[in-house]
Amino acid sequence: MPSKLDLIRALLLSEWDPIGVSGCEGAEDEYDRYALQVFKMLQDGADVASIASYLTGVVTNRMSLTGRPEVDRRIAARVLMIHRS
Repeated sequence: MPSKLDLIRALLLSEWDPIGVSGCEGAEDEYDRYALQVFKMLQDGADVASIASYLTGVVTNRMSLTGRPEVDRRIAARVLMIHRS
């Protein structure tokens, strides 16, 4: 059974994927650092809003892309469900 961190990694790659690398060979670890940060945030009791804000910040500040807050909020809700399961 995959760990919660592995499930978060897979979710970020398959559904968050702001740079569109899902399905590209060799891109499986592209978002690992963000998945690990989200995982740590969850362990520290982060809520959906703070996780979504972190993801939006990654997209806009680190990747210099247009933010997608609605996508980030949906993904944040999903990672919180993973953490609670």
